[in-house]
Amino acid sequence: MEKYRKRFNIKHFLIIILVLVIVIAVIISVNEFSFKKEYQSPTALADELPNRFRLIDMDNTGITGDADEDGINDQKDIMLGAKKQLGNPAKNIFLEEDETNYYQGGDPPEGLADCADIIARAFLEAGFSLKDLVYEDIKDNFDQYPLKEIWNQAVCDPNIDYRRIQNLEIFFKRNAKVLDILFNASDEQNLNSWLPGDVVFFDMDRNGYSNNVGIISDNTTRDGVTKVIYNYIDPGYTVEKDILEEKIITGHYRFPK
Repeated sequence: MEKYRKRFNIKHFLIIILVLVIVIAVIISVNEFSFKKEYQSPTALADELPNRFRLIDMDNTGITGDADEDGINDQKDIMLGAKKQLGNPAKNIFLEEDETNYYQGGDPPEGLADCADIIARAFLEAGFSLKDLVYEDIKDNFDQYPLKEIWNQAVCDPNIDYRRIQNLEIFFKRNAKVLDILFNASDEQNLNSWLPGDVVFFDMDRNGYSNNVGIISDNTTRDGVTKVIYNYIDPGYTVEKDILEEKIITGHYRFPK
């Protein structure tokens, strides 16, 4: 009887051990499932959070110029001037069939713009009149610009010259700091060389010519890539988007030198 009782106890002990193992396995499985759900939830919510995952301190870039003497450095001022235009995005002029794209005084109506107008308006916020600056540079260096070749102009026209991307390219090459056009988000040093307020030219159509220009924003993607503020026929209004990795970069400048 005692021998039987001992066998019985061992049998029950083994059954209890087996049940405990099963219970522990179930608990671990449930915990893993719950952990995954808790982990995935914030990831999904990230789409609803602001896309600013790399903080860029524009007050500590070593840039001290302040053309409009407002206490904000030129680089930050230019960026803020571009961001201001996102509040009421201007429609792209070339989507308006009856617009001549020529305005006395230069600047189009507030609700209209092309890519060059975004730059000019941002610079004006920083105390720089691109209209005057480009006019003066063309007047003194007429042969350096393609006015005669492209538009058959014999003299400068301050109402339109600064709004033509071909002229802007030459102006920035001559008067701004020329920077790298190779963008590499995986290289921290390269990534940090693309500062908000920088002017970037693009070949959107991949045909070998610059046809868009924008200003780098201080908003970034979740990968830390700075977005660009620009106005183009697609999407048709002023926008802030991640295009540094998607489009061909043809120029990268920082003004003033």
